[in-house]
Amino acid sequence: MHSNAAMEALLDRMPAEVADSLTPEQRAALYDAISSPTWRCNPVDVRLSVPMPGTGRRCFVTIVAGWERRGAERIRRERLIYRLGTAGNLVFLLGMGVGMLAVAAVLAAGARFLGL
Repeated sequence: MHSNAAMEALLDRMPAEVADSLTPEQRAALYDAISSPTWRCNPVDVRLSVPMPGTGRRCFVTIVAGWERRGAERIRRERLIYRLGTAGNLVFLLGMGVGMLAVAAVLAAGARFLGL
């Protein structure tokens, strides 16, 4: 999304009276904040959108990995906000673990079948 389009999308999600009350300096600060590419420049950036059969909805999964650029205070603050030990995260991690074991079992069976 181009920065101008991202800015318009952000303003569209705000109540009109809030968006209209922003000064040019505040708009410039918001523009700078959303156009910063630091979070988009990672060596691993996988984004998947998967249809959920029978629901008419989609589920998304994003995996981003790279060098840590956040400061210690921001890391501490975000650990309080985005906790790893939630029920959804635990179910997801358990499912990923089971899926990885299943793939490993299939690969091992295939290797034995081929005599490798």
